[in-house]
Amino acid sequence: MNRVNTSYAETRDLGSSTSQLHDAPVVRFVNQLLLDAVKKGASDIHLEPYEHQFRIRFRVDGLLRETESPASKFSGRIASRIKIMAHMDISEKRLPQDGQIKLQLSDSHTIELRISTLPTRWGEKVVIRMFDASRVRLDIHELGFSKNQKNLYLQGLHRSQGLVLVTGPTGSGKTVTLYTGLNLLNTLERNISTAEEPIEINLEGINQVAVNPKIGLSFAGALRAFLRQDPDVLMVGEIRDAETAEIAIQAAQTGHLVLSTLHTNSAAETVSRLRQMGIPNFNLATSINLIIAQRLSRRLCPHCKQEGELPASVLKEQGFRSVGINAIRIFKPLGCAWCQNGYQGRLGIYEVVPMTQRLTDCILTNGNASELAREIQRAGFPNLREAALNKVKEGVISLEEANRLTSF
Repeated sequence: MNRVNTSYAETRDLGSSTSQLHDAPVVRFVNQLLLDAVKKGASDIHLEPYEHQFRIRFRVDGLLRETESPASKFSGRIASRIKIMAHMDISEKRLPQDGQIKLQLSDSHTIELRISTLPTRWGEKVVIRMFDASRVRLDIHELGFSKNQKNLYLQGLHRSQGLVLVTGPTGSGKTVTLYTGLNLLNTLERNISTAEEPIEINLEGINQVAVNPKIGLSFAGALRAFLRQDPDVLMVGEIRDAETAEIAIQAAQTGHLVLSTLHTNSAAETVSRLRQMGIPNFNLATSINLIIAQRLSRRLCPHCKQEGELPASVLKEQGFRSVGINAIRIFKPLGCAWCQNGYQGRLGIYEVVPMTQRLTDCILTNGNASELAREIQRAGFPNLREAALNKVKEGVISLEEANRLTSF
């Protein structure tokens, strides 16, 4: 199904008393909805029309929560208002559309909104992705890496060439991890170029290119252009196809540091995914420097987290090691005025795997994902489950959250 692209739009200050912004209940409702989402720290707003209900949900700290919704008869008018704000075609209700809004909250505070509409049986579903650049802190010490993982990432970033891959599902924080690395590399001595869809964080001193397949500018096309621009560091927002993968690996093998993302669940599966794209084992083994698999976990509220009790037998079943198991303290969410149901903010859970000689040999002998995972475990690099349990032992996430994000 075709998607309809729209132009970039700007809104006025939502705090304005201009009559144009407040002359109708629907306009006032949409303005207040956006302000409420900002105050609650929502990353997404879902507006879903059904036969007898119009449901609105905010995604806060990774989970959807229902909020107060108007009568279902207003769903069409609210969708149209949002489409007008994003300069989308309000007469087209049969096809999905994409749009953007710049939400100007004050002279110094702007939030980017990405709008997606989808025709459903009972009307258009609207999802608003909210990105507040002012809340993003590109500090490697705050991402959630352990000390050893942080050092491995820094070592991978300061290699003169090779491929650094960050993997995980949508919404797992891959972009912030990559931008944090780029921010560290952003010096006068380096020429850095990025290909992104869309550009999420503005970094002064880095050449950021917005990929636009509609006009023929793909990730692969941008990469080819970068290679004619005397680059030192390249970042590809996502490796989606064989052509992009081939050019990225070629660049990594010819004196450039290349950073990118993939949608895979673990470090071992990343190698299998690139093989499926047709990349030969030799090229994989000689180009990959580092693979980071990650998830985003809700952080326990430090003001109200409560210690719980679990017998050693249960902890062992969950995957905790026997050594020192009786000294482990487990905390659970409670809830207070400072947090959302016992959680406050998020942090990353990481599997960080550098390319060792034994892993190189395993790739060259066509080892599958299971064999690579066993080799990673032998090398002593914690997988995502082990990393999550370490955060549980540190008292920063709950065991329930570890179980939600990782399997055991």
